[in-house]
Amino acid sequence: MYRKTETGDIKYNELLQKEKYLEVINAFATSLIEAETIEDIMWSVTRQAIAYLDYYDCVVYLYDDKKKVLVQRAAYGPKSPKDLEILNPLEIKPGTGIVGCVFESGIGEIVNDTSLDQRYLVDDASRFSEISIPLIHKGKVLGVLDSEHPNKNFFTDEDFKMLTTVAAMISTKLAQAKSNEQVRKYQINLEKLVQRKTRQLEDSNRDLISKNREKEILIKEIHHRVKNNMQIIISLLNMQANVATSERERAVFEESKDRIRSMALIHERLYLEKDILNISLEEYTRELVQELSASYRTEKPVEFKVSIDPVQISIDTAIPVGLMLNELITNALKHAFKRKGGCVEISSTHNPEQIMLIVKDNGPGFDYENYQGKSFGLELIDILASQLNGELSYLAKNGSVFTISFPYL
Repeated sequence: MYRKTETGDIKYNELLQKEKYLEVINAFATSLIEAETIEDIMWSVTRQAIAYLDYYDCVVYLYDDKKKVLVQRAAYGPKSPKDLEILNPLEIKPGTGIVGCVFESGIGEIVNDTSLDQRYLVDDASRFSEISIPLIHKGKVLGVLDSEHPNKNFFTDEDFKMLTTVAAMISTKLAQAKSNEQVRKYQINLEKLVQRKTRQLEDSNRDLISKNREKEILIKEIHHRVKNNMQIIISLLNMQANVATSERERAVFEESKDRIRSMALIHERLYLEKDILNISLEEYTRELVQELSASYRTEKPVEFKVSIDPVQISIDTAIPVGLMLNELITNALKHAFKRKGGCVEISSTHNPEQIMLIVKDNGPGFDYENYQGKSFGLELIDILASQLNGELSYLAKNGSVFTISFPYL
């Protein structure tokens, strides 16, 4: 015959406690599996799993980085008479009340008689017992899991143990949800950026919209400000061109605008590129062609063919290259197609040591030797090629062919 002993009672009670512990943890794990957002996690915990413990109430506080306070985000019990609703959500400063002290210390507490604890804050009603467990992930306190009860000495060490395990599960799930929300926000922002870029490409006359990012690198911001200042200069030159008294004066202002625009476009590309030190020669050339073709209204149709190797060039190379391209393209638009339409071809090849850039048009050509020293544009191109330690050559073959070769750094 089996005889129950005191030791047997203890072991039996321990087994019951372990069974309840496992059941509670399983209930929490089950409720958290399908929860994806922060709101889902908190309400799932308070309204489903906490109810399994037969607690009188339970409130989840999360720290608000902007307000610098702990805010009630979900509740089970009198604070939440309806689904997903909290009556008069309480906000607690870190270090204030039992919840605020637990958040600040990162150590959970059981208070058996709140009437003897000066820290106790009355929310909707005064209660005698309180248990507060911090929500911690990778050493950072995210919030507090808190429960109160009308009776004194209600919460036990088993409650503390279970809620500590539950709090660890919640913290991990909250951190995961926050990470997922950040990814979703990034995806939304990325989609908006793509849509904005599409609108810009559809409208060749629209200025590239400045890109605001939450975490701008200082160099990108500098490029952005430089580009804006150049746009102001372009606007001032445009105003001056409008009041010019002669076509020659007006042409000088227009040429200056084009040169500044070619440099502004470089800073804009550097602001948009992931690589803040280099830009794509191909993308820059295409955008420059688009800008210039939109600015010049030729009497005859002009076709552009761009075939540029996918190479990256630094800003020190890009500015003189951009100015040279500007001069060659604008010269073709102004002088090569007065009688009939034609085509401007811009191409490049490269090897590990050198880049060769070719600008060709099928216009009537001109006497290059006689123009040297007389054309400011050609003189500027020659100076810029020298700055790059490069060479400029001209060939009159079914039009004009300019070849610029320079070191590929």
